[in-house]
Amino acid sequence: MGTLSITQLKSGMVLSADLVAPNGRFILPKGACLTSRNIMSLKIWGVAEVAVSDRSDLPCEEDDFLYSSSVMEEARSIVLRIFGGIPPGNRAMEEVYRVAIREAARSLTENEARPPVFFTQEFTPPPGAPLPKLAMEELVGAEVRFVSFPDVYFRISEALQSPKSSITHVAELISKDTALSATLLKLANSAIYGVPAKVDSIQRAAALIGGKALSILALGVSAVKSFNSIPSEWVNMESFWRHSVAVAVLGQIISSRKNSRIIEKVFVGGILHDIGRLVMLRHVPSVMARAIAAAAERKVPLVEIERELFGFDHGELGGNILERWGFPRELSDLVLLHHAPAGETHSFPAAALSVADTLAAALRQGSSGSPYPPAISDEVWNMTDLSPGAIDSVVRQARRQISEIYSLFKGGDDDGKTAAHS
Repeated sequence: MGTLSITQLKSGMVLSADLVAPNGRFILPKGACLTSRNIMSLKIWGVAEVAVSDRSDLPCEEDDFLYSSSVMEEARSIVLRIFGGIPPGNRAMEEVYRVAIREAARSLTENEARPPVFFTQEFTPPPGAPLPKLAMEELVGAEVRFVSFPDVYFRISEALQSPKSSITHVAELISKDTALSATLLKLANSAIYGVPAKVDSIQRAAALIGGKALSILALGVSAVKSFNSIPSEWVNMESFWRHSVAVAVLGQIISSRKNSRIIEKVFVGGILHDIGRLVMLRHVPSVMARAIAAAAERKVPLVEIERELFGFDHGELGGNILERWGFPRELSDLVLLHHAPAGETHSFPAAALSVADTLAAALRQGSSGSPYPPAISDEVWNMTDLSPGAIDSVVRQARRQISEIYSLFKGGDDDGKTAAHS
């Protein structure tokens, strides 16, 4: 559309370039959808001309009001730091930046608490320490020997694999574990499902969600509880689980736009997508220290350094562990592929998780230890079949759910320790 005078602007037009005030201060990012309140504020700021593209195919939200230029500059700096100072390289990432800047500005304006850092103390590798040779099978075996599950876990796993298992049978198995039942009922009554009437029994939850889906949720909740022994004096597990929940919520929202029948699988995949990194921290902390330091110095995602040092990444490790634990292959593969969804399998669920992982980092929703998140490639974004404009509505929907689901998993304990998940 080109450059228009301030008097020609209409609500719904989209900025085709970053908007800067006459005094040189940053105001709004490229891709922002103008509202009537925006336009009024621009006149006050003395902006004479604005570069815009065609009107947005989505309605502009009135809460996209114009923040002060100092707040917007700080918000943009925050998002740029998250991605190592690298500007967006495609349309999807431009939209991620735009939405993330708006969310950061909102957070700054509302004085929201800063997200906790992942490492609770300086995490540096021992100088000159030789790197041990690592085999993935050794780490998988060590973790499988380390973790023990309650009997109900194995019964649910068997039921998932049996074609004769019924919804009633699954509900009876789950009902025998009171803590597990309570968590699953909270999930069934959460914003994920939005049911009009309260679900007050596992039988009703099974009828609503389905026996297989409820079983997958049950396995996921049980697996979370197995990670209550990561040293909390080293890493902030509150930050880790916040990130995991955000990826789960964002992933299930993205996947629901294309296939609502897989939302439980993607949700549990999101909760467990980074457990391989916890296993690395638990069993080879000195190697992880080396990897994290290298990722920070080179400003690359930690997953790239993992592949260089180990020959595999945390997704592959986590997927193999879930398979050994008896999780359905479709779920273990989802975790295994979440950093490589565009491979031979061309997995849509893994692509949804990959996009959700980057979005969660951009929105500062916790961390799993990577200094910088990977950018969303065109190939991965195209696998979701969404337009870049959908990122905005996904984030708005997720904003209402992340805190609720995180509180559910955390159990209302605010100390930030892993005991909150036991």
